[in-house]
Amino acid sequence: MSETPILAGHAAWAALAVPPPGFAFAREEGRLDPAEFTAVVRASGLGRPVDDAARMAAMLAGSSLVVTARDAAGRLAGVARSFTDFAYGCYLSDLCVDPAFQGRGLGRGLIAETKRIIGPGCMLLLLSAPDPMTWYPKLGMERVANGFIIRRDG
Repeated sequence: MSETPILAGHAAWAALAVPPPGFAFAREEGRLDPAEFTAVVRASGLGRPVDDAARMAAMLAGSSLVVTARDAAGRLAGVARSFTDFAYGCYLSDLCVDPAFQGRGLGRGLIAETKRIIGPGCMLLLLSAPDPMTWYPKLGMERVANGFIIRRDG
């Protein structure tokens, strides 16, 4: 089986920033309800401190870019939460889709919408949890090996 080629360039990613039928993407930084955010993170299984409401609210409040996917009834289906200067770099910290909505292209769409918003001069960096490590290359994302970390205490 051959590996998916890397999808290079802003225009290629921006062209994918189209929500699947029945869904809409929106920027919701400063507006997304922390409880709603926490519910989607919890449902997705993303390892975040979902039992610490104050910490989840602070995480959301400190984000410079929050892109959401909602269904036609307004239910939150997925979230891409990032830190960016909108000029040079963007760290996509959380990408989560409620399992009830997975398999429809929302994850890829949220990544593409994030890239569309940050623009062509801004790179997007995502650090993956272990399980989806094989999923991102299938989207055409480039794997990187360089990096260093100082881990959080809790």
